[in-house]
Amino acid sequence: MDTAEAPLLLWSELARNWASAFTFMAALGAGLFGLVRYLRSERLRQTEQVRELYRMFFESSRYRRIRFIIGDKSSPEFEMLRAEIAAGGLPGELEGELIDLLNFFEFVSGLTRRGLVARSDVDWMFRSFIDRLAGVDFIRDYVFGGDYEELAVIFRKATRARRSSG
Repeated sequence: MDTAEAPLLLWSELARNWASAFTFMAALGAGLFGLVRYLRSERLRQTEQVRELYRMFFESSRYRRIRFIIGDKSSPEFEMLRAEIAAGGLPGELEGELIDLLNFFEFVSGLTRRGLVARSDVDWMFRSFIDRLAGVDFIRDYVFGGDYEELAVIFRKATRARRSSG
């Protein structure tokens, strides 16, 4: 090898090394940027789903009546609900509203378990109401005796938490 070629080869190899390092850093930066954008869009999607769940539950009149009945244990409607459930057979009007409400929470719980909605968002929005439902003995028994696998898990946790704190 010629002594004049040695510095050129050294500079050429150094340039290739820097180009490789730059390419690696650019690819790493692009990958991190893509990951951040994905996580941000995923969080935005979850926020939209939570907003829609809020609308379905709080702004729609669909669950309003049954929410108020469950919230007021001294009301005659609460006792009517208890009587309808105890009677068995085809669901009456109040039991039908309760079934709709329980199916809503079963759906929300399934979304949460599948990671489509953040548990912290669901807890923030619905935890107190779910705990209220779990605290009503005949509703809790109804969930345990029905096809509410997702809600049954939540109700069991709520019942254990109530026992340990009470």
